[in-house]
Amino acid sequence: MSRNLSDSIGELSDASKKYLQTRIDLVKLTILGKATQITTHLISTFLLTVAGALILFFGLAAFVVWYGQVYHDYLTGLLLATGLLVFLTLLFALFKNQLITSFVLRKYSSMLFEEDEEEEL
Repeated sequence: MSRNLSDSIGELSDASKKYLQTRIDLVKLTILGKATQITTHLISTFLLTVAGALILFFGLAAFVVWYGQVYHDYLTGLLLATGLLVFLTLLFALFKNQLITSFVLRKYSSMLFEEDEEEEL
């Protein structure tokens, strides 16, 4: 009986170690998945921001050239483009907390807690 009990305890110990290692691997894979999602989101947001800035600046440069050719006054076109940039910068400065904080909070909370929502259903 004692030998049977010690064999059972040994098997239980081995099974517990395997279970613990499996849980650790699961946590590692979950962290890897979340880190991949966050990194992908950061890189894509950065690239979209750079692309948007380039489009804005080239569009404003095209406006300045067009305005200068049509009205023969490049300085006024440049001042109008600069005024638009200042206006957009002030608008962004006023609403940055509402826009960025809510977007980042919503995006990252959906990434980090999507498993919890699936389990509740």
